[in-house]
Amino acid sequence: MKEFRQLTSADVSEYHDVLIAGYAANKDYPISFDATNFTLQESEEWVETYPVYGLFVDGALVSSITLRMPWVRHSTPDVYPHIAHFVTAPEHKGKGYAREMLGLIEDLLRTVYKTPYVTLGTAAEHPWLPKMYESFGFEEFDRERFAGKLHTTIFFKKAL
Repeated sequence: MKEFRQLTSADVSEYHDVLIAGYAANKDYPISFDATNFTLQESEEWVETYPVYGLFVDGALVSSITLRMPWVRHSTPDVYPHIAHFVTAPEHKGKGYAREMLGLIEDLLRTVYKTPYVTLGTAAEHPWLPKMYESFGFEEFDRERFAGKLHTTIFFKKAL
């Protein structure tokens, strides 16, 4: 059984576990995503600050996406919602959950948030994420190397 919903404080521990496990592989590359080393407290603050959505299969969180909104200071590179912390639990990779999760979020953005676009960013140095986002219909619109980061961020935008 599948369930798609916004996460609550009751989901923080499970969210944190999926986030840390899902981002662990990034340690193998010259990438410094903040979420890679989030503490449980940071995950809790994240869920309390942003709308974080999860896809649950048989009661277990398998994938999640955060929506950073343009009205929250320094949250988006454009005037549209921005996807962050898009992660799938390692044991569920390759099952199509990321694509399904993205489709659910895009429907939500179109119908509830009434936005014509969504953005996201990823590391140019990642071996497969930029190509995956392009295969999902995202188009690059900017690149930036932020101070203190090991990677260059590619910003993507997708028309909904």
